[in-house]
Amino acid sequence: MVPSEFCGTSVAAKKLGLSVGAVQALVEKNELKAWKTDGGHRRISMESIAEYQKRFGQFGGNHKDPASPLTILLVDERNETFDAIQNVRQEAGILIECVWITSALKALINLKTIQPDVLIADLSMPNVDGYELLRTVRSSHLADALALVGLTNVDPSDVNNLELLPTHTALVQKPVHAQWLHGYFASQIALRSQILG
Repeated sequence: MVPSEFCGTSVAAKKLGLSVGAVQALVEKNELKAWKTDGGHRRISMESIAEYQKRFGQFGGNHKDPASPLTILLVDERNETFDAIQNVRQEAGILIECVWITSALKALINLKTIQPDVLIADLSMPNVDGYELLRTVRSSHLADALALVGLTNVDPSDVNNLELLPTHTALVQKPVHAQWLHGYFASQIALRSQILG
C-alpha cells in the first residue's frame, strides 16, 4: 500500500538537513520507507521522515550556555587526532567535549543531536569523504555558526580540490599538533563567549 503523503529524494534531503546521497543511503538501509515509481523516481514516505526526525531529535534548537564545554565533532577513521584532542583537554585544562565518529554518513545523521561547535573532518575518508561532508553541512545550513576544519595528509599548500571546500574552512595537516589545537579551541571558546555572552 502506497502512503498518501510522500516526497522526492531532494525534498526529503531538505527536510532532514542531509545530502541527497545521505538520504539514498538511509533508504538503502531501510531507515526511511521508500519505493520507486514506474518511471524510476524514488518516493519517500512523509510519515517515515517524521519518525526519523523524532528518533534523532531533529526538532527545535538548543541555545548553549557560554560556560558549557566547547563541543567538537571529529570525523576520522583513525584515532590519532582524537588522542591529541583528549591530551589537549587534559593537559591544557580547556573545557571541551569531543565526539568521535568514523563515518561521514553517521556524522550527518547525528549532527543535530550532537550540536557541535566545531566539526573536524578527514578529507580522505572512503565513501562519503570530508569534502562532501563539509560542503553538505555548510550548504544545508545544518549549523551556520559551526566552525569547520579539514584534515589532510599532505601539506595544505599541496591539496588539490581546494575549491571543493566551503569558504572559511581551516585546513590542517595531519598529525595535528597539540599547540595548534590548543590555540584553535581557545579562540573558538573566546569567540563563542562574545557571541553568546
